[in-house]
Amino acid sequence: MVTEPSRPSCEAMSRNRPCLSAQRWSPRAFDADKPVSPAQVLALLEAARWAPSCNGDEPWRYIVWDKTRDPAAWQKAFDCLAEGNQAWVKNTPLLIAAGATSRFRHNGKDNRWAQYDTGAASVSICLQAVALGLAAHQMGGFDAQKL
Repeated sequence: MVTEPSRPSCEAMSRNRPCLSAQRWSPRAFDADKPVSPAQVLALLEAARWAPSCNGDEPWRYIVWDKTRDPAAWQKAFDCLAEGNQAWVKNTPLLIAAGATSRFRHNGKDNRWAQYDTGAASVSICLQAVALGLAAHQMGGFDAQKL
């Protein structure tokens, strides 16, 4: 069993440190019986949409696999994960992959900020998860070629 670390209350936080940031953590245990609703998925993706990006280009792209709504697709995504991640991901109801386009939409030139902007959008998803009473755990251990 994974125990959530002790967190300061929102009231105890200084005005210079956002409460959601302090409440965010990356658990490795999830409740297999707790699905993420379509409204919650939409709220997560909306949080990314409102993230800042160079020239407002929004270079991020997300692929969402929902275990409740499409178990076969979720399993295909799960099979792309490194074995170490599969051990704790098996009970997650949702998998989301982040990617970024490398060129600006408006002029086709290289966007050297695309990965940075995608990171900002991904953090927004993580913070929105906290606001919704959910948890998010980012990881890099997967085979991108299998996606």
